[in-house]
Amino acid sequence: MRIVEKVLYGFGGLLALMLLFIAICHYNPELALKIGADLKANAGEANPEYSLDFQTVNTTVTHGVLPAAEKTLTNNTVSAGTMRAADDEDADAESKLKIPGKVAGLNGYIPVKATGKEITQNKADEIAKELGKGETGSNLTFDTEMYPYYSIINETQKAVYRQIYANAEAKNKHFAPVEDITANDLKNAFTSVVNDHPELFWVDTAYKYQYTPKGSVADITLAFNVTANDLDASKAEFEAAAKKITDETYGSYSDYDKEKIVHDTLISRVKYDRNAPMNQSAYSALVYGRTVCAGYARAFQYVLHQLDIPCYYVTGFAGENHAWNIVKLSDGYYNVDSTWDDTNPNTYDYFNCSDADYASDHVRKDLSIYLPPCNGNRYSGLEVNPSETPPTNTTKPGTTTKPSTNTTTKPSTTPSGSTGSNTSNPTTATNTDSITVITVRGGGDEHYIDNVGDYFNECFGAMINSDDEVITFDLIITDKKLWNSIYKAYDKGDCQEGYIDRYLVEKHKNACSMYVEAVPRTDGSYLLRHRGVIS
Repeated sequence: MRIVEKVLYGFGGLLALMLLFIAICHYNPELALKIGADLKANAGEANPEYSLDFQTVNTTVTHGVLPAAEKTLTNNTVSAGTMRAADDEDADAESKLKIPGKVAGLNGYIPVKATGKEITQNKADEIAKELGKGETGSNLTFDTEMYPYYSIINETQKAVYRQIYANAEAKNKHFAPVEDITANDLKNAFTSVVNDHPELFWVDTAYKYQYTPKGSVADITLAFNVTANDLDASKAEFEAAAKKITDETYGSYSDYDKEKIVHDTLISRVKYDRNAPMNQSAYSALVYGRTVCAGYARAFQYVLHQLDIPCYYVTGFAGENHAWNIVKLSDGYYNVDSTWDDTNPNTYDYFNCSDADYASDHVRKDLSIYLPPCNGNRYSGLEVNPSETPPTNTTKPGTTTKPSTNTTTKPSTTPSGSTGSNTSNPTTATNTDSITVITVRGGGDEHYIDNVGDYFNECFGAMINSDDEVITFDLIITDKKLWNSIYKAYDKGDCQEGYIDRYLVEKHKNACSMYVEAVPRTDGSYLLRHRGVIS
């Protein structure tokens, strides 16, 4: 009996130690991975590149909350089981997508390709002695508002990110990493660089590396395309092509107006072509004028960067692997898919949309899930597709039509220095004009204008695309208090600097008399009817 008792005590003690070890590994996954790597090395097994992305991504995200709680990463290494569950969710989301027929197949994004080779520790030690680190990039800084992927990754990955960027700029292909880094962390760093920097058009979205049995990367080899052979000339062509688009925004004052012009100009000059050379780069779109979704998105990103507008490169799934953009405007973030707007005729179906708008046909993947959510609404749905007929009445959805005998306030202004009567005092009159709306901006119950500055921008945007002698348009403002402020702005002449002078300079016109009618709506907001007479 004593022998049996001792055996049971021994078994119980062993079981307790095993449970303690399991608990330690559960709360310290890095220890578990290290032990596993050592066991593999001792057994002579290879440590291949992880097929799962971003296992050690830092949780510090400066641009809003993560898309979903189940996607949140901690500072600890995420287990393969957790990542597999996320992959299963992605696959389920992808299977539910409904891709419209007219854009089906307009994809072509190719994920970053990393090719790894295991070497012995002795060979790695030789490389460390012989191979330099090239440009370390230690003095580089990156604005996280313009380069969000840099803010997503952890400190080790950031150091290698800076190094990759600096060596790419210097055209150094082969170098040793500045930090002890794993294959997976290297992939995060490289992907972040190419996602943040479309100007590195000569860097292919593929690289090679060698690693030790314990998983440490020994060296990194970048791949350059043909434009690197004469990089100065290639850069000149690239920058000149981008400038032709930015020049189109001259005279536009709001980021929204500039963004719209870039969108329209880009898709008018670029053709979708799966066989286009270098089609994962912005160069293919801007210089060759032929590309796939990756080229559209990187070109859009680069041109908006030149205008100091934050624009992010997004990768995911939309029937196939796909790329699009996120743009930051004054009230938040918006999705833009210029590839899917480049149809015949071109559309605004995928321009400045929310995540909810994209839910049926776009799914973010990989590091892009940590980009900010798109919940902006002020600049959504403002444009009318070319094939659609603009509204021909002045009544917004949900508004009440007022009798034409309403007494209305009609500020009339003519900019100083122009011909014609120069009346800045508003007058009261009876509205008998038949008004035809050429465009509706700030419209829809969810798109009220709530300040004078935005009102001026919307007026300018409504007028700038017309060459007619009489321009009419509607806007909706939040309340009577704002109308009083707008009334005073006309009374004081602030509207001239606010938008009329800008319009006259841009369109090379002499004078503008603007009449504004304020119609109260049942919800307390005001419908402003505008009629501008141009000379």
